[in-house]
Amino acid sequence: TGLQDLIDTGVKMDSELTPELLASIFYPNAPLHDGGVIVRNMRIAAAGCGLPLTATQFEDGRFGLRHRAGIGVSEGTDAIAVIVSEERGSISIAHNGRMIRRVDPNQLVSALMALTQPSIQKATSGLPLLSWLRVREK
Repeated sequence: TGLQDLIDTGVKMDSELTPELLASIFYPNAPLHDGGVIVRNMRIAAAGCGLPLTATQFEDGRFGLRHRAGIGVSEGTDAIAVIVSEERGSISIAHNGRMIRRVDPNQLVSALMALTQPSIQKATSGLPLLSWLRVREK
């Protein structure tokens, strides 16, 4: 499933993906702060997007709205969601309806590359990062 319907719920941007732009979007109380950002081809397609929540029930309350939206968007699309906890600053990745929690910031780019490029997945299948990812997503 494509992401166009989700892009249409937000503010279209077609902007270069930069740390500064992301920081300004997610600055507390900024107008687009509470929505999701959709990135395509290293460009921000839209910000402030409404994302579907997972239907999975988490009885222990371990996932807030942001994390449930990350899981939800990864269940219904081929998207990979990167979720940053507002309270703790911890990074999680949602992919195929699964959550990989406590991703080290220094490994985030490698993790995303491994999840998006099948040739890298095969070539690096014995490397610690992919083993770590497989263990974490179970």
